[in-house]
Amino acid sequence: MKALYFIAVLSSFPLFASDVSSYDLLLERDKFSQLQQQLGQAPQLANKELLVLQLETMLGLRQSEQAEQLANQALKHYPKDAELLRLAALNQFNLAQDSSIFSAASYAKEGLALLKEAMAAAPQDLKIQHILIGFYLQAPSIAGGDTKEAKKLAKAMAEKHQPEGTLATIEVLMDDDKLPEALKLTEQQLQQYPEHPALLAAYGNLLSINKEPAKAFVQYQKAAAAATDLAEQQSYLYHLGRLAATEQQNPHTGQQALEGYLAFYQDSDHAKTGWAQLRLAQIYLVQKQQDKARQLLPHIKNQSQNDKRLKNELKNLEKQLKKS
Repeated sequence: MKALYFIAVLSSFPLFASDVSSYDLLLERDKFSQLQQQLGQAPQLANKELLVLQLETMLGLRQSEQAEQLANQALKHYPKDAELLRLAALNQFNLAQDSSIFSAASYAKEGLALLKEAMAAAPQDLKIQHILIGFYLQAPSIAGGDTKEAKKLAKAMAEKHQPEGTLATIEVLMDDDKLPEALKLTEQQLQQYPEHPALLAAYGNLLSINKEPAKAFVQYQKAAAAATDLAEQQSYLYHLGRLAATEQQNPHTGQQALEGYLAFYQDSDHAKTGWAQLRLAQIYLVQKQQDKARQLLPHIKNQSQNDKRLKNELKNLEKQLKKS
């Protein structure tokens, strides 16, 4: 196992604002390898900031075993820090996904315990609450899944925090296969929050599931225009490209969205690059730009090694290109 980075974790030197800014830019664009390299060459930095950057970078690179060791060390010094507890929990969920069925449940339960501690440390942190609701809905009961707890948390959030509570309620409704109710609720809330990007995107997703791609496309356009967080905005642009590729919605706009998305994550460790390249190649094919589509094939192949769905989609694309 690789040795942990940054032996001088417990130094007392401050983290300069300029360092934080440059590191945040790399983190925002998922340039985890580059960030890890820069952190390794950086001077000794303040404890908390350095630990968070280290953990976020290791999570992005799926260096789960190293991250677990570092998280354990960090929590010995900051046992009640909500941000470190949240990252440690997410890493346990990664370990659960990557482990055998015999050990997955124990990792998931450990992650749940850490997440509960994070919520106790920061009860107003809505990000932690959303993660906890998602876990309760998605995890099997043997690993700590609990739909009743998810509904309880979503109800409490809806009573105190809007429109975030609506987003949590949508998750609960969709877990119960209540698409019409989710659509109705979202439409009602959009009358009060017409420019909330996450709510607009949630509506776009529901419309897409409801087989209304043209309406979904419009909502994702609104979400992208309203978003102030760049990474969040890119996710909405990806969905514009997805709908353009799979539902033939405005291919020109979809092409521009995906080209911008890929430029944003150029030379990064972003997990969905292969899918964005595939969707862009599909749009090129529809627009009879076969040469451009073929140029993307080796890049998609490099990204599809551990993704069976992407491999299958790539095979279909290659067949279509041979026929064209």
